[in-house]
Amino acid sequence: MEPQVEQSILDEQPSQNSLPMILDICSGIGLFGGVVGSLFNNVALATIPVSIALAMQMANRRQLAVENAQIQQATLVQLNEQINHNQTILSQQISKFQQEIDLYISQQNQDHKKQIKEVSEKLEQNLHQNTMEVKKSIAEAEQEREQISQLTYDLKQHQQQIQIIVSELQQIENFSVVIDGNSHQANTYYERGLSYQKLGNKTGAIQDYTEALHLDSTYAKAYHHRGILLAELGNRKQAVEDLRLAAKYYFEQGDLKGYQQARDLSKEFYEIRHFAEDEIPLNASQEFEHHEQDNQSIEVISVGNLFS
Repeated sequence: MEPQVEQSILDEQPSQNSLPMILDICSGIGLFGGVVGSLFNNVALATIPVSIALAMQMANRRQLAVENAQIQQATLVQLNEQINHNQTILSQQISKFQQEIDLYISQQNQDHKKQIKEVSEKLEQNLHQNTMEVKKSIAEAEQEREQISQLTYDLKQHQQQIQIIVSELQQIENFSVVIDGNSHQANTYYERGLSYQKLGNKTGAIQDYTEALHLDSTYAKAYHHRGILLAELGNRKQAVEDLRLAAKYYFEQGDLKGYQQARDLSKEFYEIRHFAEDEIPLNASQEFEHHEQDNQSIEVISVGNLFS
């Protein structure tokens, strides 16, 4: 920009500097005339040229000052024009750069939105999959918990059965020790018979009930329980006889509840005994156990093949 301005100023200088040059020549001539006049001792001749030279010199200086001011003014105008032109170009460049930046930002925003959408979809898919896996794990854990709870319950029941079995076996052992000591008490055999019956040892129970009846032929409870076991083993005739004797002795001893139960069972077994085997109800054994539990509240404990 500055070289162009300087070149423009230099182009205008020849026409503008012609007048000062003439004035300088005239001033030089006046000075020369003054020198000549002084050489001839002519004061008037020497003073006039010098005055003219000084006036010409002053006029020249004023002209130079005006021309310099004009040059500076022109330079400032050209500089302003160049600055305005440069500002216009710069504004255009800034606008273009701003458009490029806006376009880049828009593209970046679109790319970011696309990436965010892909990441969100992937996260949602993973969340759904993880949720399903967690639900599956919870369901499996709940199922395992229920299985463990059932196993725990079964184990407790099994432990309780074992404790009852051990208790009954201990009772049998205690009664056996008493019997081995030549005990002739019918109640001892009867109690051991109850323990055998609870453990499912029907044969052992019948033997002890029979032994108790040998010692006390009026033992109503021994007749009652032996009658039930005989019926379960299929010997209904002897079962009916035992239950009738049980009813008789219950009545004589004033046990009306036992009397009624034994009497009802003897009637049922008597009626069943007169039917053919294929006409016997399939739940007869369950009926015997039901009457037995109503009478004496005896719970039979399953011990497998403990007594074979």
